[in-house]
Amino acid sequence: MRAIMDRVFIEPDEKPKSTIIELDDHDETKSGYVVSVGEQVKSVKEGDHVIYFKWDDLPALDGLVAVRENSLLGVYDE
Repeated sequence: MRAIMDRVFIEPDEKPKSTIIELDDHDETKSGYVVSVGEQVKSVKEGDHVIYFKWDDLPALDGLVAVRENSLLGVYDE
């Protein structure tokens, strides 16, 4: 499956990393690895480990989730 437009397909982590970004509720975020990016996505690439708002993800096939690029909060430096 290939992402289109400003969408990013992410394989969610089974156990989320602790976040560096402090929000009111840590349960508001998830993390995972980017597996596909749409042609309009500029800030991440396949293989990046990202954090995103969990309320913005949509279930896709094979356990992947789809989010818009503007739902991404950051990329982990590993």
